[in-house]
Amino acid sequence: MNIAALEDELKSARENKDIEGEVAALKQLGLICQKNRKLTQAVSFLSKALTLVEGAGNENDRAQALAILGCAYWEMAQLKKAMSHFQEALKIQLRIEDVVGQAAVLTFLGISHWRKCEWSEGFSYFQKTLELQKTHKLKSGEQPRDGAYTSLFEALERGVQTLENRVRLGREQKAPLKILQPLFSMVPLYIFTGRQNEAEPLLQEARVLAEVLHKKDILDMIPRLNGWIRDFS
Repeated sequence: MNIAALEDELKSARENKDIEGEVAALKQLGLICQKNRKLTQAVSFLSKALTLVEGAGNENDRAQALAILGCAYWEMAQLKKAMSHFQEALKIQLRIEDVVGQAAVLTFLGISHWRKCEWSEGFSYFQKTLELQKTHKLKSGEQPRDGAYTSLFEALERGVQTLENRVRLGREQKAPLKILQPLFSMVPLYIFTGRQNEAEPLLQEARVLAEVLHKKDILDMIPRLNGWIRDFS
């Protein structure tokens, strides 16, 4: 459905005091804007949806609204706001035992720390995701795809594309430092988007670059990541 049709649905829902319809239209408008990289508009729509859900929705709806809005902030690189929303969503998901939601949000909390070069903190969330996957037999790389959390998985795919472009630019400039960080950051995104076989070659290249650049923090993390990749597969 296009934006004009959704705006008509939103207007009709408001006129008829149809809160559920209004939330659905706001959510879809937000997600379309997010896909088209109109992130300020996406946040505006999704914030309004969350406000309505907090006033009238159930806990499941609220957790989903928090996670989806957090994801829009994540794509804006407003990581503090993103992580705050993810943490609030996780509290609810734990209470209502929403396993798929927990897996999606734990993934994003880990990657948010990873983007801040907080490797150990991020890795602790990756391990929690793995434990959840094993306990509940979630398929590797597929936990964020389910139903309400499809948009989070799509954001991960866009994140991969962004990092791949940064690596390509670094290669063109023959700048090892500009290659290393996005390359290393891609590893967990590859895992969570089902590209386990491609992750290990990335780590091998990252090790070589980290040795050249004397990046001890990355070198120390690589063996832990290798073990995690094997367990995740």
